[in-house]
Amino acid sequence: MINILTKILSLFILVIFFPLFALMLISVIIFSYITHPKNTYPFLVPISARVIMLSGLQWFSVKGKVPHKKDGPYLFMFNHESMFDVLMLAGGIPYYINAIGWEGVFKIPLFGFMAKRYGAYAITHDNTDKAKATLKAAEKILLQDKDSMVLSPEGQRTITGEMGEFKKGGFHFAKATNATIVPVGLIGAYRANKRTSWTINPGRLTLVFGDPITAEDYSNLSVEELRDVTKERIGSLIQA
Repeated sequence: MINILTKILSLFILVIFFPLFALMLISVIIFSYITHPKNTYPFLVPISARVIMLSGLQWFSVKGKVPHKKDGPYLFMFNHESMFDVLMLAGGIPYYINAIGWEGVFKIPLFGFMAKRYGAYAITHDNTDKAKATLKAAEKILLQDKDSMVLSPEGQRTITGEMGEFKKGGFHFAKATNATIVPVGLIGAYRANKRTSWTINPGRLTLVFGDPITAEDYSNLSVEELRDVTKERIGSLIQA
């Protein structure tokens, strides 16, 4: 009986959640033909993301302090748990952010097209030279446009619920731009939706901002050391 009720509840959530998510994506696409996404992001994206999470029966909250935009730009690095990650980041960061994401995400119908229109950068894990070229091109977002970015050092969503290996590319990128890294811990997203399932489980989603790691803080660290420090910081945020 419990399993039947769970399936009915999950179906009910899907019927509401995905249409709203699709509506948000379509809205971003439409506005991208009118003006740059940075102009519509503040009034469209954060509130829409929170409404969509609520439609999935997820109670979203933020802990820690999001760094002020004027002190940026920042490179927000997070643990990659599920499709809810993008909604949590969008719901918790009130100002425009760009992104670097795994190329496979750009092949997802509608979401992939939105990401391209938004201006996000697709990165491959199979071709080191191509990945380096993508990161080099993305440097202009931080250095010239002075806009913040989000990046998952793991590259792809976890399958087990545990943080995976952090790749070095993002930390080469940080050092090349002297970006201030903001560790971000995402809690509850894996429980809400696993990578291998379309089922959505009601519950709590918590986004935790850690203390920024400035270029001065890591100037004497190697790429590997910076990677390990960042992973440890994120790990402590999701265990708190």
